[in-house]
Amino acid sequence: MISAGCREAADTGAAVLASGGNAVDAAIAASAVQCVRELPWCGLGGDAFALVSGPDGELQALNGAGAVPRALATAAIPGGTLPRFGPLSISVPGLVDAWWRLWERHGSRPFEALIEPAAELADEGFALDDAFARALDRVRIAVGGDDPFVSEFCEGNGSSPGDGFRLPALARTLREIAAGGPSAFYTGPLASDLIATVDGLGGLLSADDLAAHSSDFEPPITIRYGPAEVSVTPPVSMGWVLLQQLLLYERLDGRLIDGEADRIDLMVRCKHAAFSDLAGMPRWQEASDVTPVLSEDLLDRWCSVIADQRRSVLAPAGAPAAPAAASGTDTTCLSVADGRGLMVTFIHSLFNEFGSRVVVPGTGIVLNDRLAKQPARVDGTGGSDRPRRPLHTLVGYHVAQRGRRLVGATPGGRGQVQTNFQVLRAVIDDGADPQAAIDGPRWLSGAPRLPDADDLLFLEPGFASYLGSELARRGHSVAADGAASDNDLFGSCTIAGAGPQGSGTFGAADHRRGAALVRVDRPADADETGYVNDNEAPGSRGPLGEETP
Repeated sequence: MISAGCREAADTGAAVLASGGNAVDAAIAASAVQCVRELPWCGLGGDAFALVSGPDGELQALNGAGAVPRALATAAIPGGTLPRFGPLSISVPGLVDAWWRLWERHGSRPFEALIEPAAELADEGFALDDAFARALDRVRIAVGGDDPFVSEFCEGNGSSPGDGFRLPALARTLREIAAGGPSAFYTGPLASDLIATVDGLGGLLSADDLAAHSSDFEPPITIRYGPAEVSVTPPVSMGWVLLQQLLLYERLDGRLIDGEADRIDLMVRCKHAAFSDLAGMPRWQEASDVTPVLSEDLLDRWCSVIADQRRSVLAPAGAPAAPAAASGTDTTCLSVADGRGLMVTFIHSLFNEFGSRVVVPGTGIVLNDRLAKQPARVDGTGGSDRPRRPLHTLVGYHVAQRGRRLVGATPGGRGQVQTNFQVLRAVIDDGADPQAAIDGPRWLSGAPRLPDADDLLFLEPGFASYLGSELARRGHSVAADGAASDNDLFGSCTIAGAGPQGSGTFGAADHRRGAALVRVDRPADADETGYVNDNEAPGSRGPLGEETP
């Protein structure tokens, strides 16, 4: 089973599974296709995180975040804050090395064969959809007609939904990486072109920064929540925020709440507490000990604060709705489970739409803006021999309950941990089918991107009509009706899982941004077979707490 952020990626991963490849093979191939088909939101110039669960349930987290340029330790940046776009917003791209490290440890098919479907798609082209066309238009207008971005991606291509879009330069780059591995990207001619481009624009990234990059396998962070074990990608991922929300909610007896207003009120307050601790975290981390924020003492203190808040009514009935000002999010993900019991969730991003908007001419590579709006001075090594990495919103999770396991992720900036909180609560507490848990309406507290810190509460259409006014009465600043109509605010979840002893796979895909779910039927003794589109077959999906047909 594969669930991915776009149809082409899901179909590619399914074809790999159908030919006998494993879940990691499928994830690499599918994520490479996403770098073509979802170019505004991910790519070779971005970062990635993965969480792998072996057939025996052993977990490994992969940190594929790139480092802060070492020159930032001594650079003088006007205003003390790095710009939103441009060469100063670029950190080391980690995606390519993340692919390779996953493949080295778990891959079973030739690396070159896994990247080739993406190269073919870039060569042959595809039809633009509405989201891609709008993103392309916004950036083309912002950078101006003489920018290299326009010549690289717009000339010779259509610009309206349904128009053809080809990326022959990106196809060549993908094949160069497929043949040469990460050295082609981090120390070869591609690296030279990348550094020359950044240096020519006044950026800080150096050849030494690229050559020093390495992704790391690390143990995930795991907690017990009710009958389940929940694990997340560790720092520099924000996964611990999801765990703190769950722990606070359980300690405050949230699992016993039936009323929707009561439940959302408590969940949002747990979110506020966890994000308050997040605000105290350094923006630059190589690694961070999150034990204090998950400690009994701190959880008890927050529980006391939240209980006091809920005992008082902080706003009068009928409080006016606040205006909306949140923006969309720019990430994609996929989740895969194979018939052997191996599963992986993979999430990757450029950060903002088309990243830094800096293009390496003739390569199809657009570089990330992971340092956007971050403090402009940092000790490049943090006192160690390894460079610092910036804090990431990207999160992958794993849940084990009664012999069943699932992995999942969602786009959504700082909304990721909030969406995951809501989906996992429904799956674990309510025994909800993962697809039903994803399909239900969601809330979002605060703008989804760092470093924005507002607490405006968005309610997706589908909630009861009274809910907004009731939450406003309880002191929440609720966005006006219609402010949450953009599905992009609420993520695009992918989930894949398996029952005990390989008793069957299940999965779920979000309707909000065109994610797709494909089940693969492959006889154990066959090398190749077809696969079936299961995106409209909810009967094949099963909740963690029930038998799966």
